[in-house]
Order: sequence, then C-alpha cells, then structure tokens
Amino acid sequence: MKNPFIIGTNIYLRACEDDDKNIWAETENHPDPREFLFYALPSSPAEQLVKLEQAIADHKTVLFTICEKESDKSIGVTAFYRVDWISRAAVYYIAIAQKENWSKGYGREVTNLMIDYAFETLNLNRIQLHVYVGNERAVKAYQKCGFKIEGTLREAMFHKGHYCDFYVMGLLSSEKK
Repeated sequence: MKNPFIIGTNIYLRACEDDDKNIWAETENHPDPREFLFYALPSSPAEQLVKLEQAIADHKTVLFTICEKESDKSIGVTAFYRVDWISRAAVYYIAIAQKENWSKGYGREVTNLMIDYAFETLNLNRIQLHVYVGNERAVKAYQKCGFKIEGTLREAMFHKGHYCDFYVMGLLSSEKK
C-alpha cells in the first residue's frame, strides 16, 4: 500500500498527489461515471492538477484517492467539500472511474469509511450528498449506509436534452449505524 491514510477491507484511501490528476480526469471524462456525475465539459489532467491544488489550499475540501488493496491501483476519488467547520457539516462525493470496479462493494466500503472519518475524526455532525434520482443503485447503497432522502432538487441539472431531478440525502452523527 502506498501511503495509506484510511485502510478498509478491500480498499484504502490515501491523500491525493500530483499523479492523481490522471484518475480525477479519467473520472470526469470517462463515459461510465460521467453518466451519473453529469459533467458536460472535458477536463485535462493539467486542469485537474490546478483543481486539486486549489481544493487542498482552501481547507474546505478533504480529498482522497481510492486504491484497491490487492492491486494498489487507483480506482476513484472521494471527498468532503464545502466543509463548514463551524456548523460541522460537509457535502460528500465519491466516483469510481471504471465500470469494472462497480458492483464490488467498493463504493459502500468507501462511504462507510468516510462516514466513520467524518464523525469520529473530523467531528462533523452532518454529511449530505446530491444524487440523480435515476441512479437507483447509488440511492439504495447510500440508504444502506444510513443516508435518508431529505428532499428533491427539481430539474436541477440539464443532461442529454432534458432537466433531471436530484435527491438531497443526509446523515447526522446521531443516526450513524
């Protein structure tokens, strides 16, 4: 394992490094995750490096690269962004780049590791996320991790010729399973 920060059963999370600009670009450009993340514009590794540096410098984002333990390969990214240290709240983000790494339980494992990290280490009280209502697999996975649907952002994003709804899902530290 290369510089693990949080270690799970099948994956580990490590701090983002300059070389991770490639996995971030792949995540935002690859058609599979982009289908659910709704990125409309391409992003180069150089642009990703600038974004990573800005996010790390602002202290309102906590970024990790997701690595598979068995292969040591970077398979995705996860983060808390818009961290509000006074209200103790953050927005959760996860993206696993390639479909071959979907349906292996990695997303749920990462989410549970991030929940533990948020509540037990960062002392956050609330985590929220936004998820496309048509991404039923993700909605069910988040619910299994304890997130609740709190509301719907109607026609929040434009994708493939029409406006799409998104759920706002949240989890409080007092609700942690």
